[in-house]
Amino acid sequence: MRAEEACKTCSRKKAEMYVELYQAPEERKKEVLRQTERYLEEAGTALSAPQMMAGVLDLLKKETGIRDPYERIKREYNLLLLGMEEEILRRIHEAEDIFRAAMHYAAVGNYIDFGALSDVNEEQLKELLEGCGRLRLDPEESMRFQEELARAEKLLYITDNAGEIVLDKIFIKILKELYPKLQVCVLVRGEPVLNDATAEDAKMIGLDRIAAVIPNGTSVPGTEYGQISKEAREALDRADLCFAKGQGNFESLRECGKNIYYLFLCKCDLFVERFQVERLTPAFVNELRT
Repeated sequence: MRAEEACKTCSRKKAEMYVELYQAPEERKKEVLRQTERYLEEAGTALSAPQMMAGVLDLLKKETGIRDPYERIKREYNLLLLGMEEEILRRIHEAEDIFRAAMHYAAVGNYIDFGALSDVNEEQLKELLEGCGRLRLDPEESMRFQEELARAEKLLYITDNAGEIVLDKIFIKILKELYPKLQVCVLVRGEPVLNDATAEDAKMIGLDRIAAVIPNGTSVPGTEYGQISKEAREALDRADLCFAKGQGNFESLRECGKNIYYLFLCKCDLFVERFQVERLTPAFVNELRT
């Protein structure tokens, strides 16, 4: 999927956030913003939205020296969800359909996205978690996904955000219970970008103790097949099926032709319009049928 003009606006907002944190004279800050604007003008809409955002953020890191402005936020949400893990697992095991319950919690976790949303907060997250039983995911795709999981040997689980990966960890635990022969490999971001999950986040929450974790080798807030590491590409190619969280993975992997099930909340206007739904409505679609 190619970026649209609205994606440039989102990139500009991230640049403004970096500049607010940048301890420098005002003229220097303005110059960084001018460089950002030049990059966006030159990039046009030839890139995907995640590629465009990565280009802007790489420029900002270089010019400001600020490597990971979301480090504290990522840690806070990892710890917050870890504190809920035991209770959420209990609720899932008490549910009539534990697969459905676990996937609904995984879907809600996609709310913790400081790249697409400017108003993420703990109160709304807890409201969404409490109401996740009322979510509606495409029943036909859900059935196909379960049927394929039953036949599969290798699943590649592509994560999105920190905090959210605790709910991914829970879903993976349930998948391993339901499909004990299934080998699960988890793909995370290669470098800090926005509040996306990295190998450090996976280790912090213990995800590496239940599945193999592979950094994708890039700072793109998505999964660009042509840019990820050889190890990550091989994992994607070898998988019988893939499960990818978040808008960024959908935008970057769209039209790759792989058997990928995408799960995300529609958070920005482009996705709300594309899927004709209200904001924060979940979408569960398959690459080969979308």
